[in-house]
Amino acid sequence: QRIAIVLDGSASMTVAKKPLLESLPKDLDKLASATAQAEVHVLDTRMESGPLYHGTETDAIRGVLESWQPAGGSHDPLPALRLARNLAGREGLVLYVTDAETNNLPPGVRLYASGQPVANAGLAGVSVDGDSGALEWRATIRNYSAAALTRQFSLVAGGQKIGAESVTIPPNGLIQRKGPFPTGVDEIFLTLEPDAFPMDDRAPVLRPKLKEVTVSLPADTEPGGTLYSALFNSLPAVKTSGTPVSVPVVAYNPLDPTLPEGPAVIFVRDPKQNASVLGGTLLVEPHPLTNDLGWQGLICQDSIQVPVRPEDEPLIWIGNRAVVFLRTSGTAQQLVFNFDLRKSNARRLPALVLTLHRWMEDFRRRLPGEEWSLSECGQRLDVAVQPAPAADTITLKQEGAADLIRPVREAGVLRAPAVPGFLEVWQGDQRLLRTASHFADIREADFTGKGTRHDLDGATAAVTRQHSREDPGWRGSLLALLGVTGVTWLLLARPARRNAGKTEPALSH
Repeated sequence: QRIAIVLDGSASMTVAKKPLLESLPKDLDKLASATAQAEVHVLDTRMESGPLYHGTETDAIRGVLESWQPAGGSHDPLPALRLARNLAGREGLVLYVTDAETNNLPPGVRLYASGQPVANAGLAGVSVDGDSGALEWRATIRNYSAAALTRQFSLVAGGQKIGAESVTIPPNGLIQRKGPFPTGVDEIFLTLEPDAFPMDDRAPVLRPKLKEVTVSLPADTEPGGTLYSALFNSLPAVKTSGTPVSVPVVAYNPLDPTLPEGPAVIFVRDPKQNASVLGGTLLVEPHPLTNDLGWQGLICQDSIQVPVRPEDEPLIWIGNRAVVFLRTSGTAQQLVFNFDLRKSNARRLPALVLTLHRWMEDFRRRLPGEEWSLSECGQRLDVAVQPAPAADTITLKQEGAADLIRPVREAGVLRAPAVPGFLEVWQGDQRLLRTASHFADIREADFTGKGTRHDLDGATAAVTRQHSREDPGWRGSLLALLGVTGVTWLLLARPARRNAGKTEPALSH
């Protein structure tokens, strides 16, 4: 008998693991006892590696469950269930082990739910903000139950608890807490008093550190020389002096029309003193650089322009002129503001700074260099590697785990740890990334809909019927047995009848 067990690898299963250890091995023994031998496959719905177990020893399932670490986010179990059906075969038994009742399962899959509603409160999100001048941490604490919950909330830095308070979260509500990031400390932990679900009770927080982008500015003809420097100094982690230069900022001049190769920001500088206002309807193309930005108030003069190529990607039009567009140069992008910044109101529009910021963030994502960040568990990570002749492997260093070495080509598919903690990515002796991951999947933290249901009624009897074979000669055997019984009865009964016919002689006196 083939039995395929599919374990739901979602993080919420950490709560169901204890009752699962108590019930599943016993029920599996009952199923296995109905046949001479059981071949068992154990799979995880995350399917990050091969089967957790494949063999005939049902006693080994307990050890598999004890070492199993469910920590994934919400995901679709159907691919794993289809694989389990193929492994079990048409007549095999497939169990989906989870913590909530569901009727949306493929045909032939039996539900084995071992969950239970629990009151949970946890950290649903953390961030670090420096907009107010001083670096602040912020935390959102959420209650997933219908009753108010009180928990102890604290901040830990350098192994020492430096702040603690009792917080009460309203039913199905949330509260927020914030505070200054401790001076001279790079990492802290925000913690809640532990409860049944520990994944969201402790969140590591790291002081952010962006990769610096160095830009070179054109000569400024405006009095005070602040036209370009004021604009680019307002962008985070952008330096307007130094080497090497990551992004040249140039002013296009038709008398010297040469433009740089590679990434660049290009403006137009028109030598004419005055010109008419550029007329026509302003149209903003849908694009990540311009979405939801207020470019509608842009006014600029009809200045000279950078010739637009057919392969360029317009972002903003005024009439039939692309006043902002993207140009691809090799593998890099150039952002072109096709109007004279001095002769427009663009500097008073937040959209100008925000478009520049978005473009710079996209460039920074592709720029090799060290970065410190916050991430959510399981989140896709952006890691830009050094080109050859740098090392062709990357090393993943995670607290409490052995180092993992991966080829450089896998840098684009890395994910944050499944459980809260720190992760570092190194290429040779160069650290590329240090990230602090916190649990933020509110679907996995909500236990109000969990329940228990074991759809095993009739499973043992079905297995027994399946493995019981009918004797094709049973009718002949029965007739032979009846014949032997009849002959035996006749032989035993004949002497009795003969004796019954004889009369005993009378006694004489």
